[in-house]
Parts: sequence; structure tokens; C-alpha cells
Amino acid sequence: MNEKEKNMLALEIQKEFPLAERPYKELAKRFSSTEEEILDVLGVWKNENRLREISAVMEGELLGYDSALVCGRIPSSELEKTAEIISRHPSVTHNYERLHEYNLWFTIGVPRTMKLESHLEALSRLTGQGPFHALRKVQTYKIGVAFNFETGKNESNEKKSLSKEIPDLKEKEINIIRCLQKDLPLVSRPFEKLCDENNVDPDDIFAFARKFMGGAVRKYVATFRHRKMGVAANGMTVWRIPQEKMGESASIFASSPAVSHCYERTAIEGFPYNLYAMMHASDRETLFSMVDEMSEISECKDYLILQSSREFKKTRLRYFLPELEEWWEKYGRLVA
Repeated sequence: MNEKEKNMLALEIQKEFPLAERPYKELAKRFSSTEEEILDVLGVWKNENRLREISAVMEGELLGYDSALVCGRIPSSELEKTAEIISRHPSVTHNYERLHEYNLWFTIGVPRTMKLESHLEALSRLTGQGPFHALRKVQTYKIGVAFNFETGKNESNEKKSLSKEIPDLKEKEINIIRCLQKDLPLVSRPFEKLCDENNVDPDDIFAFARKFMGGAVRKYVATFRHRKMGVAANGMTVWRIPQEKMGESASIFASSPAVSHCYERTAIEGFPYNLYAMMHASDRETLFSMVDEMSEISECKDYLILQSSREFKKTRLRYFLPELEEWWEKYGRLVA
């Protein structure tokens, strides 16, 4: 495959990855290639640390989970130690130091029955820091990443579209979810390998995924480390938008190819920003220029660019982890 074809392949599998017995063979048909060549290309990307994983993105709200973006003020001398303790929590996914008075930012999701605030209180007791503030989503305006690595633009216009919560998940369905959210092996029949390891039938996996695709199974895709693929700069921009202008302003941000995620969130004391837009660019100068342009278009001058100075953890949220039950059994007593 030439570089243009490889870029097209990367873009394709960020939008949709085939749910088939031999998915790499299916991809080969689309690109007039061979299964072996597709596996070779993906293998190189994996070895170069470009390809992060191929797996399902689940919709936690429909699985009975509660989640939030969380921030805290941590003394610089205690930041690394605090971040390490927080990163050990099995359901903490993204954990960053950002250049602001609120300098530690992480995302967390737990079953609603466990109460997210209880987990934050336990983390506060464990670290001796806090309080940790949950910035909850009020509205999702855009979500999803599908970067064209040739142009550096995000070509995803995915928006969250919820269906009904799955009631009374049985052990079989939970095993299927655990299987779907694991990184797909780079072998000819990868689902067969996953199923053997998780005591699940491949036909059941495909049936479940297709039934709930776009709902509890939001999508099944490949994700990349964007900096390794040429999209080197990103910033979490936060904007203070009057409520009466929220819909109009959010539409402007969501329509920008530079924006991958756009949410309205609750504001907290000392941090009045309520619209969050994750923006990406090839370099920092371009990023700042795009933010200035968005400020002009939206007529919003009250904003911040929260750049990350350190990444402590970055992974996808995994659901129904036995490790989470073990963590809560061990540390839940701190808030009992």
C-alpha cells in the first residue's frame, strides 16, 4: 500500500471497523489489497506505537454507569504522588496535569449504584487532597475522532444518540461486553481468539454488537495516538457562554473540524466555564490561531486554553471490571 492508501485505511477504521469473522480480509477487499498486507500495515503502526487499539466504544449511560470530568487544586510538591494514586483507580481513564490553578484533571466512570461522589471522596481520603470537583455533562454537542492524517483534520461528525438502557444485564451479556472492549488481536480470525479467552461464542458477539450498535455499543473502531500521526497539538478549551446563547455557540464549535468533543458542563466555584471543546491542530501556533478564530465567530472573549503539561494516564473506560469491585471493596470503607 502507498502512503495515500494507508491514510485512507487509517481514516476508514477510525469511523468503522468490520465486525466479521475475518475483518482484515474484509478491509483488504475495500482497498484492493490482501489480508496479509493489511495485517502488516496495522502491525507496523502498532509496533511504532501509533495504533492504540481496536475495540468497542461503549455508552456507559446505557450500561448503568455515571461519569464525570473531575478537577482539583493540588500543591505542586504533591501532584505526582496524587496523580499516581488516582491513576490506580481502575475506572479513571484520562489523567493530566494542566496549566491552571486547577492543575489535576481526570475522567472517571462507575456504576450508578456505587455513587461517583463516594469514589471521589475515597480518592480524597487516599491522597489527602481535595476536594475533587465533578464537572458533569449537561449536553453533548459533538463526540468522536476520525483524523485524516494527510490533512490533519477531524472528519468525524458523530453525535451522541442514545437509545434505551439495557435492563438486567446477564452474565453472558457482561462477558460479551468485556470481550468487545478488549483490544482486537492482529491475527486472521481475531474474534475467535478473543472468544476462546473469554468463553463467549463469536456469533453471540456479532449479534449483540449489531443489535446495540449506535446505542450501548456506540461504535467499534480503531483509535490512534494522534501526536504520533502528525496531529501534534491539542488543547481543552473552556468557554463562558450565557445560557441563552448556549445552543447557538455550541453549534459553531461542533461544526469545526478542529473540534473532536464538545460538551456543555456544570460550572463550579472559581471556574465559571460551561462549554468545553477539545481542539486539535498540527502545531501549537495553528491551534492558538484556530481558537482566536472561534472566539471571533462565537463572539466569546471569556475563555481559556487548558494545555496538558503531563499525561499520567490515558485509556478507554472499561466496564464491568472485577478490578473495580476489588478496589471498592478495599477502599470503599474510607467513606462508609
